[in-house]
Amino acid sequence: DPSPLLASRPSRRYLNPSHKPAWYAARQKTITRAQKRVERRLWPIFGLAFAFDRRIDLDAAFGRSAVDRSALVLEIGCGSGEALCSLAASHPDADFVGVDWFRGGLAAAMQGLDEAGAAANARLVRADAATLLRDGLEARRALDEVLVFFPDPWRGSEGRRIVRPEVVQSLSPLMQDGGRLHLATDVEGYADEARAVLASCCDAEARWEEVACDCCLPRPSTKYERDGIAAGRGVNDVCWRFVRGSVVRGCGD
Repeated sequence: DPSPLLASRPSRRYLNPSHKPAWYAARQKTITRAQKRVERRLWPIFGLAFAFDRRIDLDAAFGRSAVDRSALVLEIGCGSGEALCSLAASHPDADFVGVDWFRGGLAAAMQGLDEAGAAANARLVRADAATLLRDGLEARRALDEVLVFFPDPWRGSEGRRIVRPEVVQSLSPLMQDGGRLHLATDVEGYADEARAVLASCCDAEARWEEVACDCCLPRPSTKYERDGIAAGRGVNDVCWRFVRGSVVRGCGD
């Protein structure tokens, strides 16, 4: 049987996945004065912005190219930056970009990155991740790893989930040959639906191969994981390798 994510249409609550519900904008108001001060102080250091006629050049943003770093990593839905801060501090030879829409979370992420001393190798983008992947990055074949940790399940509107065919199609041209995608979720059925989506995006020119997650960066523990475990939910980690052509690669290749 086809995956529910591929077979079903979004619920009547949100018929157009490109149109944000009212609360999506309303939540921008939930930012404190302290967070606004963090924005003013740290956004010039960590923040990246793009326009539809001016994509983000990540080499310029970090001041180094692929030959000078061990990896370029994008975290989709970085939230308050708990995982991003840990990874950037632990891997100073790699460059990390976090994308999220909510100002309060990004303010917390900037604060954490500043405290972790990650000004040289971490940047943040305030954007809808699907839009950023489609229109915002001047980074063809540049990403070594993409992290999607505990994404919003969009219950009742599964067609909005970040792992959906059009998003994967926007991501594929940005990936290095051999680049990895790491999904972590505690939502029942999400991992299997993601497998179906990635399988549907494979063809003779490029494909996503499921691999062991020890091929990817170790995932730090985050509040979302701890809350899920405390509530009795199991955590699924699923990882894929992006391969152009027909060569089958091992984990170390």
